[in-house]
Amino acid sequence: MPRSLRNGLISAVVLLVLIAGGGATYTWYMDQHTVLHPTAAAANSDSIPAFAKPVTPAANARVGASVETLTSPVAPGDNASVTVRTLASASCKISVVYKNVASTDSGLSQKTADEYGTVSWTWSVGKSVPLGTWPVNVTCARNGKSGYVRGDLQVAKADVQT
Repeated sequence: MPRSLRNGLISAVVLLVLIAGGGATYTWYMDQHTVLHPTAAAANSDSIPAFAKPVTPAANARVGASVETLTSPVAPGDNASVTVRTLASASCKISVVYKNVASTDSGLSQKTADEYGTVSWTWSVGKSVPLGTWPVNVTCARNGKSGYVRGDLQVAKADVQT
């Protein structure tokens, strides 16, 4: 038998063994990990809640904070808003500082996060606020522990549509 034919035959047999072994391994793996198919989920829809239920955090739970949404860029004179995710029932303070001057807008008051840990603010960016990027600082506290997050609010000229 010529050498090239023998090498080709050996390569084909090795490839066939690898494919068969891979298929067997895949079948075994899939049997070990149950997958819920959409039709099965629809059949069991009574046991699946439409929304996640709020969980009461432990008294000693860590307090973190993260920016979920921040309207940016925003034009001077427009409204800006931020949504922060933290620990449920945490008390949160916000400050927005434009060129070393803290905003005193009434929308920037202290708030308490809801049962899902969400807290939001909406405020007016003054018409005289200088263009640039300004810090939005949020500190949330609960049971003597606190978390902090900073977002950057970009104040820019409004796009002119032609």
